[in-house]
Amino acid sequence: MSRADAAAAVPSLGSGREALQQVRTSARALLEQGKVEEASEFFLAALEAVLVKNRDLELLIAKLRRQEFGTKSERLDPAQLTLLFEAMVEQGGEDEPVGPDLEAREDAELDREIEEAEQTAEGAPRKKRKKGSGWKAKGIARRSHQARVPESERTCTSCGKEKRRIGEDLTRRLEYVPGHFVEHEHHLEKLACSTCKDGVTTAPAPAQVLSRSAAEPSLLSHLVVSKHADHAPLHRLSRIYARSGADIPVSTLSDWMAGVGDLVAPLVARLEQRILGAHVVRTDATGLKVLDPQSPKNIRRGTIWAYVGDDRDVLFRYASTGTGEKGPWKLLAGRTGYIQADGANVFDRLFNGQVASAMELGCWSHARRGLVALRDTDCRVAYPLKLIARLYRIEHLGDARELKPDARSRLRKKRTVPVLQKLKRWLITIGTSEPPSTALAKAVAYILNQWDALIRFVEDGRLSPDNNLCEQQIRDIAIGRKNYLFAGSHDAAERAANLYSLTRTCAQHGVPPLPYLTTVLSKLASGWDDERLDELLPHCWQDPEAAAEDASGL
Repeated sequence: MSRADAAAAVPSLGSGREALQQVRTSARALLEQGKVEEASEFFLAALEAVLVKNRDLELLIAKLRRQEFGTKSERLDPAQLTLLFEAMVEQGGEDEPVGPDLEAREDAELDREIEEAEQTAEGAPRKKRKKGSGWKAKGIARRSHQARVPESERTCTSCGKEKRRIGEDLTRRLEYVPGHFVEHEHHLEKLACSTCKDGVTTAPAPAQVLSRSAAEPSLLSHLVVSKHADHAPLHRLSRIYARSGADIPVSTLSDWMAGVGDLVAPLVARLEQRILGAHVVRTDATGLKVLDPQSPKNIRRGTIWAYVGDDRDVLFRYASTGTGEKGPWKLLAGRTGYIQADGANVFDRLFNGQVASAMELGCWSHARRGLVALRDTDCRVAYPLKLIARLYRIEHLGDARELKPDARSRLRKKRTVPVLQKLKRWLITIGTSEPPSTALAKAVAYILNQWDALIRFVEDGRLSPDNNLCEQQIRDIAIGRKNYLFAGSHDAAERAANLYSLTRTCAQHGVPPLPYLTTVLSKLASGWDDERLDELLPHCWQDPEAAAEDASGL
């Protein structure tokens, strides 16, 4: 009896006692017939079935633990990875040596190189985080208080002499002062000639950001940042303002938001021009519900298209539909440079000459998701996921070495290309042997169909292996729409796209959005020259307080 025949003869395992009794009975029958070798094979097959079942249960437990704790991380657990490799090696059919030990050694070597690069990188070494209070004060008012030792304790109890000052201890406390409104009354002097009684002269009023609006730039900036960076809907802001003493209707706040969205439109147009001239444009999209009386149920699902340029400038554009006519087909028409996107069909016309003849860059984060979805049910995906993870470890090594684009490209050709070759061989092997209807075959087909676009990042060190930077910008919209649910109109959605463009660009350049918008709105209200709009973009902005400190030499 062969091992396969013995395995087939193993009964379906029910309860533990029933299974043991079935195995014992079958083995005894073989021994009574003098078939010792077959009885041994039968025992080994039964043991193998138990071990395989045990491993499957361990994999299931690992999956349930992740679901229980609510994590959505795509990183493989090391213990689970070992189980997957064991099952994969047992299947055989691998042309290359594969195993957790070999993979661990390769990753350990890569980690050692990364650690060495981080230690020898140019510039100051990373500062260890000091143990302390866990909070930092920056740009806030500071008040100093002096605490004296009580008179009863200023005299030495041993000799009776007065104690002398030897220093002081410093203790810090942080107080919260609620935000408040200040109403400014501007009394504009009026003059008239008592003799001629011809005309009246009135003192000039302060610049007004929005017509017929009492809102100062600071208030408008706080309104924009609260909704588009902190995700607070207007009805909630109205209640917050009321608690601070200013009862402002939601309709008024909505009008102010619309006014600011229109006011900054020329500035966002300049962002658009910078992005169109970028070496690579990253793009993606997300949905947004919009009130539309002409649509069924009065709601239409529009689309917010995101674009990110070289200098991390961020642009959002709204389209009333999810097709490409008012999105990338319009904005990126005629482009011949790089465009990075996922494999959605809507982007095809940008690369096949129908709209543009751009160079397509794929996204490994999208490509691997089909494999990640199978990691708990198909042990074969452990190996390709490990290889894809190694691609990112090599990128980390380039970051640690602070490589310039040319040097990064050479690193990729030396270290990344062999990993990609191993990965492609595995994909082709699975693609030719797996039934096309299975989830694994579809995941493999997606990667192979996008292969040329996925490996194009190797040729240029300025390119990224994924489109994660663009997806990160969309998160603000995804979080915000959970709170405010929908935009009030298609025009409101377009204005929201303008404001999101500025707040996200500020985030990418490390610019605090509140003082930035306060400064920009003040200058726009004062009649800023359109030829100098670039000076108001986030990458050019400088904190006025910091500039004053630099000028004074502090």
